[in-house]
Amino acid sequence: MKKFFPALMMVVCLAGGGVYAVEDIVFIDIQEVFKSFYKTQLAQDQIRQQADDIKLEREEMEAEVKEMKEAVDVLRTDSRDETLSVGIREDKRNELEEKLVELQINEKEMIDFEKLRMQQLEQQNTRMSRKLFDEIHEAINIFSKEMGYKGVIDRSAKSRAGMQMVLYVNPKADITADVLAILNEGHEEGLIKDPALNVE
Repeated sequence: MKKFFPALMMVVCLAGGGVYAVEDIVFIDIQEVFKSFYKTQLAQDQIRQQADDIKLEREEMEAEVKEMKEAVDVLRTDSRDETLSVGIREDKRNELEEKLVELQINEKEMIDFEKLRMQQLEQQNTRMSRKLFDEIHEAINIFSKEMGYKGVIDRSAKSRAGMQMVLYVNPKADITADVLAILNEGHEEGLIKDPALNVE
């Protein structure tokens, strides 16, 4: 499955102009917040379930196509069986042509079905990710304003070359666990947690 967010992302709550003390600027790992947000985990479970449903439907269609191919092979053999009368072989050839057309239709329907369903799933994934990010962003803004921060920088951001842009963050200046505690309040049970965050 694809990443929910681009690697490079800056979360903003900057006020206009001026020089700020180091304490006014804090950092957050947006990728970790997104991954550990309970609503993200619920959404991912839903996406996985739908992907499994698509796979099951695809397998059922493949079984039907396989059965038709086997029937086509039998008809092809019978249409060439010289022990059968000319009339029967002709009937078998006509039936074979009909089955081949039906088989082509079913194979195309199977391909179109999977393509459409995967596109729908990807679109749903994108919509849910955007909605979740908006909720995370709002929580960051509210928390940062309450704490008097002038800016919040995403420490998970990477350059186009894939290099980490923020090389060091003092743990005291990292609000990842604080924001996660707010977002996951009342939903801690059953969460898949990152032990490094030590979020209660």
